[in-house]
This record gives sequence, structure tokens and C-alpha cells, in this order.
Amino acid sequence: MIYYDYKRFCTDVQILSQQCKSFQPDAIIAIARGGMTLAHALSMNLETRNLQSIRVESYDGDAQRENVTILGTCDLSGSKRVLVVDDIVDSGQTLAALMPLLRSQNLDCEFKIATLFTKQTALVQPDFFLHKATDWIDFFWERDYLSELPK
Repeated sequence: MIYYDYKRFCTDVQILSQQCKSFQPDAIIAIARGGMTLAHALSMNLETRNLQSIRVESYDGDAQRENVTILGTCDLSGSKRVLVVDDIVDSGQTLAALMPLLRSQNLDCEFKIATLFTKQTALVQPDFFLHKATDWIDFFWERDYLSELPK
């Protein structure tokens, strides 16, 4: 298990923002929940106010589900370039289920994917990423805040 801390996140957001800048997204979709922290930071850095989220579930804790569940929709009317953001592409099942749906519902939009981590064996690879994952990533937003809750 690899711990991914806030300091590294701050540095990585700057680097990933530079990668994504040439795409000039006019909307960002955060894949809830893992992609929400990164999507918010990217929306601030890229000055993209149209930040939305869609809930896609492919894990229960650290166990991968057999089927992916997509809950909710996004209103991309008026958008042309949409950045879809998640923390990691692990198996790629989340994006393999979500991307065809988004594209079929938004024929006039170009979609690109941004993540912090990707696994080489994933079904779908992001357009923008920083790290190749070989182990389970323990993100600060999963560990640090939950461990501080009163029992």
C-alpha cells in the first residue's frame, strides 16, 4: 500500500493542470467520490467554473464489484470540451461503462480523461495522468479525514 499525501497532491495538481491546459475544458465532470477532490482542484487551476459530478460505483471498500452502477446525469448543454476526472484508473471498468454513455448523450462534446494514477492493465487509459500504479493507493482524503472522526 502506498500513502498519497496532501503535499504530493498539491504538487501533482500543478503538473496535471499544465498537461490539461491545452485541452481548454469548458466543463469538468468529477467521478464521485474518488475524483471529487482532484476535479475541484483542477477546476480552480484551469478556471473552469462548470464543475459537475456523476456517481459511478465499481468498488465496495477495496473489493471490486462485478457490475458498474452509474447514478445521476450531467447537463453538458453548451459544452464542447469536457474533462472527466477520477483519482485512479484501476481496472478501467468505471470509465469503460461511463464514457460510451457520456458520448452517446453528448454528441457535440469532445471528452478527455484526467487521473493522478493509472494501471497499465486498465481497460481504458486516461489522456492525462502522472503516475503508474502497481499497488493499492491510500489517498489522504480517504485516510486522514476518516481517521479523525470521533468514535
